[in-house]
Amino acid sequence: MSSLLLRAKGAIVAAAFLFVLVPIASGQDPFAEGVRTTEPLTPDEERVTFTLPRGFRIELVAAEPAIHKPMNVAFDARGRLWVTDSIEYPFAAPADRPGRDSVKVLEDRDQDGSFETITTFADGLNIPIGVYPTLDGCIVFSIPNIWYLRDTDGDGRADERTPLYGPMGWERDTHGMNNSFTRHFDGWLYACHGFNNDTTVAGRDGHTIRMQSGNTYRMRLDGERVEQFTWGQVNPFGMTIDRLGNLFTADCHSKPVYQLVRGGYYPSFGKPHDGLGFVPPIMEHLHGSTAIAGVAILDDPDFPEEFRGNLVSGNVMTSRLNRNRLDVRGASRIAVEQPDFLSTTDPWFRPVDVKLGPDGALYVCDFYNRIIGHYEVPLTHPGRDRERGRLWRISRTVEPGHPARFLPDMTRDSDDQIIVRLASENTTERLLALNLLLDRHANRLPDAARNRLAALLADSRAPERARAAAAWGLRRSGAPITELLT
Repeated sequence: MSSLLLRAKGAIVAAAFLFVLVPIASGQDPFAEGVRTTEPLTPDEERVTFTLPRGFRIELVAAEPAIHKPMNVAFDARGRLWVTDSIEYPFAAPADRPGRDSVKVLEDRDQDGSFETITTFADGLNIPIGVYPTLDGCIVFSIPNIWYLRDTDGDGRADERTPLYGPMGWERDTHGMNNSFTRHFDGWLYACHGFNNDTTVAGRDGHTIRMQSGNTYRMRLDGERVEQFTWGQVNPFGMTIDRLGNLFTADCHSKPVYQLVRGGYYPSFGKPHDGLGFVPPIMEHLHGSTAIAGVAILDDPDFPEEFRGNLVSGNVMTSRLNRNRLDVRGASRIAVEQPDFLSTTDPWFRPVDVKLGPDGALYVCDFYNRIIGHYEVPLTHPGRDRERGRLWRISRTVEPGHPARFLPDMTRDSDDQIIVRLASENTTERLLALNLLLDRHANRLPDAARNRLAALLADSRAPERARAAAAWGLRRSGAPITELLT
């Protein structure tokens, strides 16, 4: 086991979102210090400290004072980037005043690769983490509820705030809570329930679930129903979907990556499984710490073959992006350790979330901070930074024949054009296209779109990924697909 790992048996320590198994300070290795002793760098100074594989570049997307402490990011069908931003963390705002946190929207209106417009969509929030953009706003967790924030007058700001689910537990710990909202091919919104908190929540249909500490769950976007998906893990923070629809999470203290199996029970702190549903880990290595936050699959043709389908996760203690190859063994996946995707000489770099964009780039939330520990360093430590934060974009180096790509605005597409995108080799783009098509028509697709999807599903020459998305589109629209599938 790495010398970075805490040796005290049974000790529980945590990163800003994950548990960290490291000593507070080593006196030698700056990446083993619970309180970094170096001074902060400017964004330009930090950028030159990064090391990436040959053929990749990293660019600054946004930084303080435009954003502060980014936690989760998400893309919408208009080609915009949404980010949850906190000043309050790690203490929830007191009851006698509104929170100082926000959801911001970044937009590259002139398609030059730079997000020149940053809009505060909603403020007065209280440690917002998970966020999912909708056609007229977003779904976001902010203590104590999961909210539906709508822009009803088109001015780019939320003017209607409706509790969708809640209250969700937050009182025992603020460093995981509800995070990583991820829309699946089935139309449900999946999420992680973080460490230590207790939640009892129901949808409008009255179906109730009870979650204690690490779990995953899924919810309908209209507040109708919430369901538990898996049991266990310690503090899952980060979720991603592969091209076949398999779900993966990053977890702390136990393993950096898990593949989720519906109804499965996973290792946790002293929780028994049901005797039947225990799901074993897909990896045994720890990448030098278990302070893992965020996970993404490099599923885009711009990534060279050796990186395609790899899992990248943020390690907030060692200040690296770790990488694993996924090997297929029977019905299982095995994560095989690979050289890190990114390293740095700046120990303030804290990658708390990573997302593959529909433009083929990897986006990284950098919670830039002297302290990331939630338990091994007192929450009241004056060294905690609450102002600095960065967003980074990692992409293939622009070469002749490989021009720069930008985030697409799919909302301008016709239904036929959206259906063409279902064949995209970029999983994020394919998911955005499918969900836009169904949401645009409130799941009641017109006959022309249904017929296009049916023809695509029946076309044996079409890519498997496109046919699978077509099947989901037909299923969600209520079309009888049993005969087509047969």
